[in-house]
Amino acid sequence: MAKFLSSIICFFLILSVAMISTQVKAQQRCSETLKASDCTMAECQSECLQKHNGTGVCTGGNVGPLSCVCVYNC
Repeated sequence: MAKFLSSIICFFLILSVAMISTQVKAQQRCSETLKASDCTMAECQSECLQKHNGTGVCTGGNVGPLSCVCVYNC
């Protein structure tokens, strides 16, 4: 009985490690600058969604124009 129980525990341990490694691969994210200046949030989100099925955001510093950056699953 103890051998059977340890086999079951070992099986579930291997299964959970395999599932975690699959999830880690799926979570890789890529980014691309779609527009270097004059970013508007609506256009940025729309273009990113169409191009990569991702999320577009306007980013930039305190000085200068905002750029459209698209973040998506690789």
